[in-house]
This record gives sequence, C-alpha cells and structure tokens, in this order.
Amino acid sequence: MAMSQKRFENFRIDGEAKSDAELMSDVADSDHGAFTELMSRYKTPLYRFILRYVGSPADAEDLLQDAFTSIYSKASSYDPAWKVSTWMYRIALNKCRDYGRKQRLRKFVSLDRGKDDDDDPFIPEPADHGPDVESIIVHRQELQRLSEAIESLPHKMRSAIVLYSIEGRSQTECSEILGVSRKSVEMLVYRARKTLRDRCALN
Repeated sequence: MAMSQKRFENFRIDGEAKSDAELMSDVADSDHGAFTELMSRYKTPLYRFILRYVGSPADAEDLLQDAFTSIYSKASSYDPAWKVSTWMYRIALNKCRDYGRKQRLRKFVSLDRGKDDDDDPFIPEPADHGPDVESIIVHRQELQRLSEAIESLPHKMRSAIVLYSIEGRSQTECSEILGVSRKSVEMLVYRARKTLRDRCALN
C-alpha cells in the first residue's frame, strides 16, 4: 500500500495531479512511471478512435501498441506548443493511415486472399436480443453496410468523420489533428456524410 501511495504521489504537484505536458516531459527523461500514467489516461480513447478507423479489434490493439511505442520513442521531440492529446492523436492517425496503405497493398497483390475472422469489420452488437430476430438481422446488416462504407472512404474524409461526428471532437481540435483548416474539416465532414448517405441510402 505504501508503494502504491508513493507512486501516486509521484504524479502530483502540491496536491494537484501532474498535467499531460508535465508527464510528457518526464517521459522524455525516460520515466517509465510517467509513461504508464499517460497510457492509463489515453489508452481507452485512443483505442476507440483507432477501432472506429480500422474496424478490426485485433488490428486496433496492435496499432494502439505501435502508437504508444512511437509516443514513448518520440517524447523528446514533443513540442509543448501542441496539446499532448492532439499530438498523440496525430501519431495514432499516422498509424491508421499506414495501416490503410498496407491493407490496400495486400488486396492488390493477393488475388485469392482468405478471409480471417479478425478481418471482419467491427460491428457493434444490437442491444436488443429479444424475439424480433428479423429486426435484429436487418439492423446488423445496416451497421455492417455503414461500417464498410466508412472503411472505404478516402483517408482524410474517414479521419474527419470519425473524429468529428463519431468522436465528437470540435472543428478546432480536428483541424489541429488533421493539419488542415477548420473550413477544410467542415467540407471533409460534409463530403463524407454525403458519400455515406449515397452508399448506404441513409435518411
């Protein structure tokens, strides 16, 4: 218990929890405890974001690990002018983009690729498991069609729709993560929604 309390106090300054920027500074000095604390704050939201981008839970886990590896190795180059969360999301987004390129390459070079379970798009299970089986099946098919349509979007459109419409992040934060203007974010989201409506016949 004493060790746990001591570890907790390491991440507090005068009774206040250390900020993300302070933790990042400690990580840059190879403080593994600070890195563990930073991971505990962001592993869940980063995983959700990556999963919504790539669709596969197994691949999302791998990409999350890759992202945190890069975050640790690049900590010394972190610019305090950036919000830590924005900087981390940009690293995760780059991992997703690289993943997309590799997936397209695999599909191009493989004429008869087997379909593994882990390649299935992430489809949230319907909350209602009652007797209306037909409705559940139709709902699941609609979710699958939407998931596949999101995965087929170009990188920038997919990134914008996931960050803004699904993650609920502001246009300002989206523009910082994507490295584009707020107007560009607005246009990318508009085009993504229009594309999804056309492909899924959504109302």
